Amino acid sequence: MNKIIAANWKNNGSKNLIKKYFDYLLKNININNNNKIIFFPPDIYIDYFYNFIKEQNFYIGGQDLVCNSDNATLTGGTKSEMFVDNGCDYILVGHSEKRKYESGILDDKNISYKLKNINNLKAVFCIGEEILDRENNNTNNILSSQLNDLILNYNNHNKIIIAYEPVWAIGTGKIPSNTEISKTHEFIKNFIIEKLPSLKEKDIMVLYGGSVNSKNASAILKLDHVDGVLVGGASLDAIEFTKICNIEL
Repeated sequence: MNKIIAANWKNNGSKNLIKKYFDYLLKNININNNNKIIFFPPDIYIDYFYNFIKEQNFYIGGQDLVCNSDNATLTGGTKSEMFVDNGCDYILVGHSEKRKYESGILDDKNISYKLKNINNLKAVFCIGEEILDRENNNTNNILSSQLNDLILNYNNHNKIIIAYEPVWAIGTGKIPSNTEISKTHEFIKNFIIEKLPSLKEKDIMVLYGGSVNSKNASAILKLDHVDGVLVGGASLDAIEFTKICNIEL
């Protein structure tokens, strides 16, 4: 089964870095690999990024939609039509860093607004628990609560793509065990199928994110119920990310 390999560059990059990055990646990536590769660069570099990927079998996405439930004009906001106009196919929604730094703003109402207004984009919906939730065996309750936003706003013309990112694993070098990852992904899929019985497991893609690198990606990608990875820091290194893209499954 083909996997999704996604790169979240967050607020990193420069035109010089992007050019050097693709000079290496395009020469060294396995062109016979059928995995779907998606890049999420900063908004300001989406158009420049697109110049390097438009002739390739790659995809591009935005990191966040405008956060405004009243659909008012907002300084610094970016709407779905703007992302599409710049070649985007995907959008991240609900990333833990946005949930944290927009606390009180990125509430259920605004997450619902974003999901309702992705229009021609496909959402990669991010969920994940804090370390205390994991230690107190409360992970599934937290994930269920977060998934309800997606369930209530499900659009049946798109496959569901979820990125499970334990908050405590992002950028820390610590990750759940392989068994924990597989079981959590299984729980996520079963929860959605229970709430939306018209869906089958093949309709639900769940990516794992949080300290993914070339050393652990192969084992993670081979786990049951894991449909891909969302790579953060390691995706900024062309050599490291190319290794992940070239993993044989």
